[in-house]
Amino acid sequence: MAKAAKKGVKNASPPKDSVTAAGEPENIDKIRDILFGSKERQYEQKFSSLETAIQKEISDLRSETKKSLASLENFVKKEFTSLGDRLRTEQEERHEATEDAAAQLDNARKALERKLGQLSDKAMAAQRDLQEQLLQQSKNLLEEIHDKHESLGADLEAAVRELRNEKTDRIELANMLIEVALRLKEEFDLPQAE
Repeated sequence: MAKAAKKGVKNASPPKDSVTAAGEPENIDKIRDILFGSKERQYEQKFSSLETAIQKEISDLRSETKKSLASLENFVKKEFTSLGDRLRTEQEERHEATEDAAAQLDNARKALERKLGQLSDKAMAAQRDLQEQLLQQSKNLLEEIHDKHESLGADLEAAVRELRNEKTDRIELANMLIEVALRLKEEFDLPQAE
């Protein structure tokens, strides 16, 4: 408003009488200062205080923004550092876990190889024992078969002898019966021995 008033005063044409004189423009400024000076100073003070307040606000905002950005930057750096540390820790733990797993697998492989070697040795020993047992049993069976064969041969021979003896006895029995029959008929002719 004051500017508009100033413009209005400036644009208002002074009376023609006052323009012609050489000291007149100064008078106009004095009149203007008298009429609008206090208001203008108040406006200038207000503008100055507003400008100072705005400059202070801008300065405060800059300061707060710098602090916030610095705080955010520190936070981000700390987070990145923390994440980096965690990542390194996890990598180390995974590396250790991998090494432990590899060592356990290696130990398990060695234990399995030992067990397989022991089982192979036991299987070979069992096979040798079985072969020896089979050989011994076959020898025993052969001896038993030989003994049975000899025993059966001896039994057969004895039976054949007995049968021969019995056959001989039958002939004698038959001759004796013939002789008894002839004696009963009273034909006591003894057959001639050939």
